[in-house]
Amino acid sequence: MSCIRGSEILVSDQKPNYLINETSSYLLQHAYNPVEWFTWDKGLKKAKEVNKPILISIGYAACHWCHVMQHESFEDPETAELMNELFVSIKIDREERPDLDNTLQTAVARLSGGRGGWPLTAFATSSGQVFAGGTYFPKESSYGLPGFKQVLRFIIEEYEKDPEKIKSLTENNLSFLRESYNIKSIAGSTEKISTIRNITFGRLSETYDSVFGGFGFQPKFPNVSDLRLLLAESHRTKNQTFLDMVITTLNHLAGGGIYDQLGFGFHRYSTDRKWLIPHFEKMLYDNAQLLLLYLETFQLTQNKPYADISKEIITYLRHEMQSSDELFFSSQDADSEGREGAFFVWKEKEILDILGEKDGTIFNRCFGVTSEGNFENGYSVLHEREDIQHVLTHGEITWEKISQLKQKLFLHREKRVKPVLNDNIILSWNAITILAFARASFILSDPEYLDVAEQSLNSLVTLLQDQATGRLRRTFRKQPRGWAFSEDYTLLIQAILELFGLTGKRKYLELSLQFQRILDDHFWDETNSGYYFTGSWVKDTIVREKPVITFSIPNSNAVALENLLKLYHYTGESDFLKRADAQVAFLLGWFEEYETFNGEALLSLNLYEHKPVECIYFGGSDLSETDKIMDYYRSTFLPNSIFLNVSKETFNDLKDLPLVRDRFKESLEYPLGKATTFICKDLTCSVPLKTGTEIDLYLNSDLGDK
Repeated sequence: MSCIRGSEILVSDQKPNYLINETSSYLLQHAYNPVEWFTWDKGLKKAKEVNKPILISIGYAACHWCHVMQHESFEDPETAELMNELFVSIKIDREERPDLDNTLQTAVARLSGGRGGWPLTAFATSSGQVFAGGTYFPKESSYGLPGFKQVLRFIIEEYEKDPEKIKSLTENNLSFLRESYNIKSIAGSTEKISTIRNITFGRLSETYDSVFGGFGFQPKFPNVSDLRLLLAESHRTKNQTFLDMVITTLNHLAGGGIYDQLGFGFHRYSTDRKWLIPHFEKMLYDNAQLLLLYLETFQLTQNKPYADISKEIITYLRHEMQSSDELFFSSQDADSEGREGAFFVWKEKEILDILGEKDGTIFNRCFGVTSEGNFENGYSVLHEREDIQHVLTHGEITWEKISQLKQKLFLHREKRVKPVLNDNIILSWNAITILAFARASFILSDPEYLDVAEQSLNSLVTLLQDQATGRLRRTFRKQPRGWAFSEDYTLLIQAILELFGLTGKRKYLELSLQFQRILDDHFWDETNSGYYFTGSWVKDTIVREKPVITFSIPNSNAVALENLLKLYHYTGESDFLKRADAQVAFLLGWFEEYETFNGEALLSLNLYEHKPVECIYFGGSDLSETDKIMDYYRSTFLPNSIFLNVSKETFNDLKDLPLVRDRFKESLEYPLGKATTFICKDLTCSVPLKTGTEIDLYLNSDLGDK
């Protein structure tokens, strides 16, 4: 028989369990475990039938510690026998069921007094109510953690010894979960949003690492939404400190080991303060969001290295993560050949042998490779040393030469066994990537990136839209699976609106309205406002949550507010503004309850509070003039704006929209001659502007600042 680990096929004599019928690469990794794994729905049914407690294990295909726990415990016959005897064991792919993952992470963190993570290990009653849990447990006691078999015996002993205690724990925990999402909306005001802003920036400043950038110490995540917020605020208020926080962070990220110095793209997070040693898996959503951040930083600063990093991320995504139909796979594993990071790390002698003594010595000096190594067993993670500029300044080597040496090592590395690619297509992760490619096409003036974004969108909708209901599926691997969540809808609508603004193609506006209607009809909370994470058709979730905090993926309720505001400005339909008002009341209610926010929500609240600037562009017949105005928009960071590119070809399809129609007092004829743009805010519009200088003067005038 065969065992699937990622997309690797391993020989096994073990009889498959129920996961063999799944398509998720993560679940299939466990299909030949001696553990009698069930899926969520089948496991709940089985537990009720046999009246056993449930062990729930959640992870994802690229998770290193998930692989460790699988190898140590789930592939161990003795441990598996104990699990099968005492529990009904359920395995969940967090990529397929983020709703269950979100709820169980919250429950376990509360019960354990710690925080969640992957692999998540939860223990529940036969009805699925959680009463204990943790994350990774070693097979035998180590790392200050009890051994997994010891945990299993302790849990079942407590479960059988004191049923009333277990009942009380589950009831309290369920009540906590329900109350966590039962947020009362409150009336919005500028003062409340200003208070949120002050508190948020105060907390970011307190946790900011002024030496290496980022927030906190270790482990350290890029926290893209917070950095994008700081970037936007630095522009709005001319706050140089906020801009410096972003620049310091991005510079250290790009020079650190968290960035793949040869093949490009970012690893998931750093295990240390310096961004030196990463957790080696690469996630699609991380790289798409970091691409957006580097693009926006380049647009604001016009500092070319940020454009270069943006192009490198795109190269990585297209080289490693793109499918034949322009969609993007979800992740690359941390492990290869049974070792974490094996594909990415180097020994000093290996580089000397490949590059030669002279070039190899200089390269090792520039990228921190030593005989002792900075990783395990004398291996080094490549990173830019602080004295690399000294080497360059003194003429020992040039950037061109360094690039050649990098390419030589890259080609040598390509011969190694690569980390397993998780070839799952996830709707929301692809939506972020489409948005990033569309933005890249605009800021970097590269139409090829726009082609990728448009083709990706077409493939995604074709693949995942259910023809009978019009609803979207969540994932695709061999076949569509699961219904989409609010994060999938909101992020897809956001990407579609980006394409509408850049191309002026009416079909994109209509498509966004189609999906917005589904979101409003099936996810909206009619009582307290806000969007539930699950649609009305989902019946097997633990609680119906309404998330506000951004973790890995931009938060659906924050993105929904941005989308509602854009739809209102594009269409003039007041229902979108009314719902945006209600959405703001929900977000403010959340803050009133928890006094915590991060970047995504505040970015959307800024758009609401300061009202977006409408930029309507009409291309002219004189291409040189067209390029000048478009170049202005490409090189000008306008985070609180709504852009619409109207061409002669799209004009007739758009002229009924108030954003276009109201620009013309007498005739609805397309303006010929020089390219023209209108800037509108607070019901006040500029005269036709025909140069970047005129746009700049208007935007910086008192009228333009209204």
